[in-house]
Amino acid sequence: MRGLKFLVIFMGILILLGTSFLVFTIIQRGSKFIKTNEEEVINSSIEIITPTNMELKNVSSNDGKIIIKFEDENKYIIKIFSLDSGLELRSISIKK
Repeated sequence: MRGLKFLVIFMGILILLGTSFLVFTIIQRGSKFIKTNEEEVINSSIEIITPTNMELKNVSSNDGKIIIKFEDENKYIIKIFSLDSGLELRSISIKK
């Protein structure tokens, strides 16, 4: 009888420890998906230099990127910048 009583108490303690570990793990993994309301701004201003003798045609933004299109008589340039870092991601030059 004593062995059975010890086994029941031991299994109860294991169940409590396992359940608490499971809840702790779920909370830790779930907190990675929660985004804070305070968005961190790395670069608050972005300076873009217009290519020489080119006219600004269009500016649009999409998914954290800004797309700027320039045009002159011989060439069409599309520049893509990251709004988070302010760095130029891509530059596409199309000759007419």
